[in-house]
Amino acid sequence: MQEPARRHRRVVTTIVAIVLVLAVAAAVVLTLVHRRHSAPALQVTTVRLQTMRRTIFSAGEVKPTERQLVDPTQLTSPVLHMDVTVGQHVKKGQILFQTDDSAQQQAISSAQSALTAANREYSQAQAGYSSAPDLLKQVWLPEVEAAEAAVTQAQQQLASAKAALAETEVRANFDGIVLVASPQGVDASGNQSPIVEVVGPQKQIVIELSEVDATHVKKGMSVSITSNAYPNQTFHGTVSMVAPFAATNQNGTGQVEVDVRPTGTFTVPLGYQVNCKIASATHKQVPTVPYGALVQQGSNYAVYVVTGGKAVLTPVQLGITNDTSVEVTSGLHAGERILNNPPSDLQNGQAVKTS
Repeated sequence: MQEPARRHRRVVTTIVAIVLVLAVAAAVVLTLVHRRHSAPALQVTTVRLQTMRRTIFSAGEVKPTERQLVDPTQLTSPVLHMDVTVGQHVKKGQILFQTDDSAQQQAISSAQSALTAANREYSQAQAGYSSAPDLLKQVWLPEVEAAEAAVTQAQQQLASAKAALAETEVRANFDGIVLVASPQGVDASGNQSPIVEVVGPQKQIVIELSEVDATHVKKGMSVSITSNAYPNQTFHGTVSMVAPFAATNQNGTGQVEVDVRPTGTFTVPLGYQVNCKIASATHKQVPTVPYGALVQQGSNYAVYVVTGGKAVLTPVQLGITNDTSVEVTSGLHAGERILNNPPSDLQNGQAVKTS
């Protein structure tokens, strides 16, 4: 009697366990179905009108607008004497240094002797022509013409020799200050250096922009300039030149040189690094959305517009951006309600609850 009773209890226990498992499974399925068909609660924002400015940032170096460099490889003879020192202010045309001119002096002496001889022969030919009877003047004429041509050639040789002598005196091309004066073309560390370097008083900032950024920059645009060496100071300038070509850097990326001319007081010395901020465009009171509202679709973008309790995926065209928002040039109007940070599994037309 006890054995059948125990068997009966085991059967009942098994049936109860199966019923409980099925009940739990049904509850899970019902919960999932309810979640799937219920509208998710999502964050909503509105399309706002605001003024947008496209700002391009880049670091650059302060450089002179005028620079005169003379390298040792440019000289045909060694430096005879240096006429300037580092830090000296010079005027345009002032002698910076002179190279050995012994060869040029010798060439001038030879040219002068040749010219003296040519003049003498020309005088003799001219005298013979003048004193000859009329019937014999034609005999002297070729000799006079040859002597005259020799004088002209000797004058040209002397002029060339004097020009070569003048080149041994290297002069300043503009008013400026001497940064390097090294007769041997070697610096204190033994490395090759220019013989002389002179820079003008005007400064510029040279920056490099990506090809994309450079297309938005034009001559005359305003630039804000800051330097870590001059905290709490903001200098101002304008774009003076945008290179018409791109140069490939070491990373294989095209870079475009842009020159900025400071305006007003600019105390940052040559060679310092500065930060430039270029306001390349300003769009006033345009529709904008936060970055989190954007849904990328390949190379295009869209946002979910909340209409009638449903999320409608709407393609948009974008304009300039700032730190938090992006301009919408088409697809939306100010005041429309859109989803911010929509879930990735949200479907177009799905019912939503907004918080």
